[in-house]
Amino acid sequence: MTLSTVVPAKAAVPLVLGQERISLDHGQLSLLEDPGHTLDWQQALAAQRAGAFRDIPHGVGEGYSRSAFWVHVDLERDAGVTDDWAFIVGPAYLDRVDFYLLRDDTLLDRFSAGDLIEDPEHDRHHRLHIVGSRIPEGRSELLIRLQTSSTSVLLVQALPGAKVEAAIGGRLLSEGVMTGILLMVLVINLLNGIWLRRMLFIYFVVYEACLLITTLLISGLMREFFPGLGAHEQNLLMQFGVLGSGVLAFIFFREMLAFPFRGNWWVYLLFWIGIGLALVGGYYALQDEYVRAMAYINVYVTLFPLVVSVPLLLGWRAFNAEQKFRAGGCLVFGLFVSVNSLYTIGMVPVTLGSTFIAPVMILSFQLCLHFIIMFSVRKSERTLLDMQRRAELSGREAGLERSLRRAHETFLAMFAHEVRTPMAVIDTAVQSLGVLERKENAREQRQQRYRRIRDAIKRIDQLLQLSLVRGRQEIDPSSEPGEPYDVSGVVLKVMSEFEPAQRKRISFALPPARVTFISRLSEPMLGVVLRNLIDNALKYSPAEELVEVNVWADRQRIGLSVRDYGEGMSDYAKQRMFERFYRAREREDVPGLGLGLFVVKEVVDRYSGRVEVETGAEGTCITCYFTEARL
Repeated sequence: MTLSTVVPAKAAVPLVLGQERISLDHGQLSLLEDPGHTLDWQQALAAQRAGAFRDIPHGVGEGYSRSAFWVHVDLERDAGVTDDWAFIVGPAYLDRVDFYLLRDDTLLDRFSAGDLIEDPEHDRHHRLHIVGSRIPEGRSELLIRLQTSSTSVLLVQALPGAKVEAAIGGRLLSEGVMTGILLMVLVINLLNGIWLRRMLFIYFVVYEACLLITTLLISGLMREFFPGLGAHEQNLLMQFGVLGSGVLAFIFFREMLAFPFRGNWWVYLLFWIGIGLALVGGYYALQDEYVRAMAYINVYVTLFPLVVSVPLLLGWRAFNAEQKFRAGGCLVFGLFVSVNSLYTIGMVPVTLGSTFIAPVMILSFQLCLHFIIMFSVRKSERTLLDMQRRAELSGREAGLERSLRRAHETFLAMFAHEVRTPMAVIDTAVQSLGVLERKENAREQRQQRYRRIRDAIKRIDQLLQLSLVRGRQEIDPSSEPGEPYDVSGVVLKVMSEFEPAQRKRISFALPPARVTFISRLSEPMLGVVLRNLIDNALKYSPAEELVEVNVWADRQRIGLSVRDYGEGMSDYAKQRMFERFYRAREREDVPGLGLGLFVVKEVVDRYSGRVEVETGAEGTCITCYFTEARL
């Protein structure tokens, strides 16, 4: 169902009735105030003839006034235009609007619309403010008298009788859409409040329920549900609904801003003043003085958002994300309320467009506020989830710290135990050497003691290598690359540190070209890697087999490989070979702490290198790759 096109009439000429809907908001009207409610239609017409009426550029927008108002408009209908015309008056909460159709100062017809009046002869709908009459051909006049206990706002539209059904359908559709959205938002927030256990949702649901009831009272739908409800009772309940919605809105937004910020005491005071004014307005409504109270309340409501926004904007930078959502909701609410208050007190022109301010304010405000609350709660949930994750992470870090501490304690215990043994060997060997120095033909025995001292020192050196690897000041991958050095020279230097019998087992073929390495990995640290790889291969391969060492370079990478020809490793040993203190075979003839390959892996990982292991029945080959190498 579509609405008819609204064709605004031109000012300063009679309202020409044609084939389309016409909105009387373009200067067709003139207005006279009747403070004492004493004028009848003849006296109002005489005043119009005397020039007492003033032209108004839009519809009637006199705000909250206890006066009655007379409106005059000239009509003109051509012979080919239908004489069946209807008049729609708005807004929906009008108490009474009387129409006097005149021609040549003679009353042709009288009809009325409003909440407090029934006119079955002229009503086009039992609830909507649509009344109709026969308009004579040629010139005629229309006097309209507005009397209301709410704001004196009036927009009149004229439309041909054939288009009344479409207009009624449009009005009912808009009412249904608004009621449905309010009900939908209410249910969603009720479920959210129960599910999330957040009182903020419950406050909003109570406010939403009051607003929904007020909307039903304003539109007259409440009497459809409760036929025994009288027009005056409905009007009084509507007034209490408006005031109650205001009280609940103030309370709700007081909870929205329930967080510390500079000037919050001032904001809270303003909220409580607003609540107090609404309660006073309820008292005046009982005394039939609703208009007098609302005249002051709406001025306060208009200025209130501007005053509240000052401390909110001043403290905006200090707000967290959730607080910004809440403060933003209050600012949006204030904007809508200020515009609507300006409309109801007559500061915004009454036109066809401005009549949508109230419903758009309600719908936009509800949806906007709903999403603001959702974002606020989701932010709170994300913050809570983040705190839970941080707690879990802290727990894991604490567990890791405990594990590392235990590992360090184990390492220190083993370090102390292992150092004690070679130190005892050194001490015993030194004492023996002292005795052997006084003996002749003891050269072989002295050499044996020297070898024992060297082996003991080598074991201590292995322990110190691990300490060196674990010290971050010694290994700093973020440092600048050092001076270039010859990789082949590093290999030869490391080989020279082994005993002559072990050196004979190491096979190293010099590369055809010099391999120069530029890296954050220092020359001593590269020596640590090579020494541990070679030492590990010598331990785990037969004494008669060679250990092959190879070095090569391609583009910006070097490779170091050490191959032995032992019996190879099992899959289990291959998976654990780089773990601290792991040894593939626990045998007396294979000394060590299980630290060599762990040291290699630590160095490679620290410098973003890569380790590859190939093992099988023919032995094991371990290859390390490092970047930033060149020929």
